[in-house]
Amino acid sequence: GVDGELSLRRAWMAMRDQELDTLCIVDKDQYLKGVITVKDVATANMDGMDPHSLEIAKTSYQNLLDILYGTVLVGDVTGKTVEGRIVIGSGSAEQIEKSIAPGDIVVVSNRAESLLAALEMDAGCIVVCASSKVSRTMQMLAEEQGCILRTTEMSSYVAGLMLRQAAPIRHYMTQDNLLTFTLHTPVETATKVMATVRFRYFPVLDDDGKYIGV
Repeated sequence: GVDGELSLRRAWMAMRDQELDTLCIVDKDQYLKGVITVKDVATANMDGMDPHSLEIAKTSYQNLLDILYGTVLVGDVTGKTVEGRIVIGSGSAEQIEKSIAPGDIVVVSNRAESLLAALEMDAGCIVVCASSKVSRTMQMLAEEQGCILRTTEMSSYVAGLMLRQAAPIRHYMTQDNLLTFTLHTPVETATKVMATVRFRYFPVLDDDGKYIGV
């Protein structure tokens, strides 16, 4: 079983590497919370154009750091969740200032004026792309503002796409009317049930109702 905080990106990678199309989501005590399929991940990615998607899903900043790769220059992400939109900081500084609200995640290139504009508008997190250098002055200003500042090797285009895949799978999992079996379910019974639906994997629970396999 996997943690519900796992990002869509990591879930897809696990399915790809293990050649599965379903992951079972469990809590810390191994009780089944839900399941997510490749179709669910694909649908979430296609529907993830809403700039508020990470905020709605209560995405942790740790998920953002995990999928973007790179270095955190300023800020502590422990226990913090996204509280704004995803904004690509392109155009002039004036245009950037008009498009940013407090708490937003802003993706910028290596232009110092773009970074400064995002800081002045109280961005919650700024992602500086293409491994661009950030001056000590900018880092100090970000620290004063309480803004998380990080760099990534990715371009602003790629980073903007990847950010949407940081949402936790618990937000997209199926948790109602799950088809499960126990260790004592007769094979004949399981076969009949499996023949009536299009799913390929079914959670198996032990006598205490805890998840032990598929």
